[in-house]
Amino acid sequence: MLRETAERVAREYELGAVVAAPVYAARGELGLIWRLDTERGSWAVKESLIEVAEEDADADVRFQGAAAAAGVVLPAPVRDRHGRVILRARPHDLRVYAWADLAAGEITAAQLGEAAARIHRVRHAARGPVGPWFAAPLGRAAWHEVARISRGREWADALDARLADLIAVEDVVRPPDPAEVTTCHRDLNEENLRLSTGGVLTVLDWENCGPAVPAWELAALVARDGEVYRAYVAAGGPARVTRPEDFSMRVAAQAHLLEFYARRATGGQESEENRSRARARLREMLAEPLTKERISAILEGLRDHHAHPVGHHPQPDRGA
Repeated sequence: MLRETAERVAREYELGAVVAAPVYAARGELGLIWRLDTERGSWAVKESLIEVAEEDADADVRFQGAAAAAGVVLPAPVRDRHGRVILRARPHDLRVYAWADLAAGEITAAQLGEAAARIHRVRHAARGPVGPWFAAPLGRAAWHEVARISRGREWADALDARLADLIAVEDVVRPPDPAEVTTCHRDLNEENLRLSTGGVLTVLDWENCGPAVPAWELAALVARDGEVYRAYVAAGGPARVTRPEDFSMRVAAQAHLLEFYARRATGGQESEENRSRARARLREMLAEPLTKERISAILEGLRDHHAHPVGHHPQPDRGA
């Protein structure tokens, strides 16, 4: 980010005078993060690699405000002097958050479950229906197109070996019940959850939040580690995972992500950095995708938890 861009950001968001050149801090799938120091403090400036409508950004900031009011710790989003979230700029649009000092170290499954419970307890009204990315299967024809563009690539054999399972697991996907839909984070994972340097659990990257079924978001987390579920229930999370269709969001997102990465990895207009990141994601996802068999095994493990919930310890049979 150029110095003149940083000064424009500081002016539009009323951050005070810039006191140092912006510093590149991190890279995500959809954007770059810069640290900007001004006389008013330190700020995270996010440079978006995709275009986002102002009304969508406004909606996610409103959800962040509701979550913060309910006790969820997150970097505070900043609006500009006109009340807007996004600053239209070249080459990419920008938005600003308060800077959060984060500690090194891994997040545990228990912490992930606790964070999900806190967010789901917010119960922020959804803005519209659940989008296809989170609720619609890719479909057999599209899967075979993904296989076609992957031929000869380093992940092609892994995709071919998993293709039948990836198509079959889409049978579990069902349309969401509108009565169950609320606003969810939709990108909650170990990478977007960190401890602050003061030891406070902090949730990051809210730009992808929107309408979803809490049980479906929970199922996506449980698919990673069953300990998430136990911690979620213990923390007062309202959702429960009991049926194969609760994995609809995880299955749909898995399919659309694999298609997205396959197209990015083979895209002639993509940067080598983007293609390399996409290839790494494909290898990671195809190593252990969610299948019908895995869903059955997860649900079987959860049945024991439902039979003996947190805090309940069945007494042995002492006889007559």
